[in-house]
Amino acid sequence: MDVKYWNDFADEYDEFVIDAFTYGRSNTIAATVERFASPELDIADYGCGPGKMLPFLARKFHYVYGYDFSDKLLDIARRHCVQLKNVEIAQADLSQPVDHLPMTDVIVSLNAVIMPDPKIRTQFMRGMASRIKPGGHLIMNVPSVESLLYTAFRETEWYRRQGYTPQKAEFQTDISSLTGPRRLAQGVLNRGSEPTKHYLREELMVLVRDEMRLDLVDMIKMEYDWKTDFENDDIPDWMGEPYPWDWLVIAKAK
Repeated sequence: MDVKYWNDFADEYDEFVIDAFTYGRSNTIAATVERFASPELDIADYGCGPGKMLPFLARKFHYVYGYDFSDKLLDIARRHCVQLKNVEIAQADLSQPVDHLPMTDVIVSLNAVIMPDPKIRTQFMRGMASRIKPGGHLIMNVPSVESLLYTAFRETEWYRRQGYTPQKAEFQTDISSLTGPRRLAQGVLNRGSEPTKHYLREELMVLVRDEMRLDLVDMIKMEYDWKTDFENDDIPDWMGEPYPWDWLVIAKAK
């Protein structure tokens, strides 16, 4: 994973990153975490970034661990949690073996397992699964392949309703997210200039079962407002539901 990229990006994180905890519709992440919260349980945030969610977790759980590989993002996270006595923040490369990290009752990971390298992704997923206590839960948020294609469809419709012919509307639609055929077939699409792993619903079902060896509890569409997908903030009134989404996976350790 590219530590330098995220360190250089740390001061601009809030400006360019649409994080699931802050921008998700209906407070889906918070509501899901609360399903499993208890003052007697411990939780870890794998890929905590600047720590936006850590104060919320600290109010809901006995003890909170925040891990990331970017030391500059972790410096920001520590400032967010300076008054919190039940939060521990540490640098960790989660693509490497994590046997030294404590096991917890719940692990949450928001848009962290998005690296294009399949070996790194698999190690990250297996590592998380290995640190969940028996009977504990994983809450994992990842980008959706289906949603990205659906957004392209809606953008094309937007142009068509403005009077473009169907062919012209398709030509106008932004396809900068698309990568080469082999990467596209593996769900690796561009977010900005960065190749980013996106997931199919059925793909996640297989990964949870076969790679993480967890039991799938639920798969939720974690929706965003349309303005998070379009640079144009003047979203027409007719463009409502269904909204773009990430996949939110809930799984249980055996």
